[in-house]
Amino acid sequence: MKNFSVYMMLILLYILLIYLDKSFITTNSKIIDFLTKDYPSEVVQNYMESQKKWWWLNYVVTPLLIGIKALLIAFCLNFLKLLDLPKIEEIKFSDFVFLALVAEFIFIIAGFYKFVNFHWINTDYTMENLQTYYPISLLNLREYISTEKWLSYPLQLVNLFELFYWIFLAWGVRELLDEKISYIKSFGLISLTYGIGLLLWAGTVCFLILNAQY
Repeated sequence: MKNFSVYMMLILLYILLIYLDKSFITTNSKIIDFLTKDYPSEVVQNYMESQKKWWWLNYVVTPLLIGIKALLIAFCLNFLKLLDLPKIEEIKFSDFVFLALVAEFIFIIAGFYKFVNFHWINTDYTMENLQTYYPISLLNLREYISTEKWLSYPLQLVNLFELFYWIFLAWGVRELLDEKISYIKSFGLISLTYGIGLLLWAGTVCFLILNAQY
């Protein structure tokens, strides 16, 4: 029951973020200005009409993506049961799911940070700015590091909120183990489970980007 309650809260907050983004950040005028640089007006018009037709898609897909993400992270953390850790046999898969769901609120904060940045601070932005921005990440320094497209996702992953996410997972695992291990060891366990899973996922995304380029 507690997992479902947290899950519903996440859905509502993500839906709110989508609404704020569509209404105030990624507006139709911004999209049109971006597309008209490279495409004829007929193509732009068709695209905008399809956007109006399928406006609801993001709202429907979001709950599914949140659930899949939480289950995948819990699956990674569940590998801890293969290790000889105190109290590990008492931890259920649902406990890992709950930890993953609660940790997701960190990325909700990142979403609101991005909204505040573009709505009140950096108001003179373009779609290019939106595409090359992630709150407090190396992606914002991409032009100084590398312009390779396949590096965009790894650079996005190196951000302060992702670090907070790791720290929270490490804290959560330590709590589930009744504080029988140190914070450093718990962080190491997150690296061996979630960290490896994230590395494989990032590698897959980069591979797909590279294949799409050639």
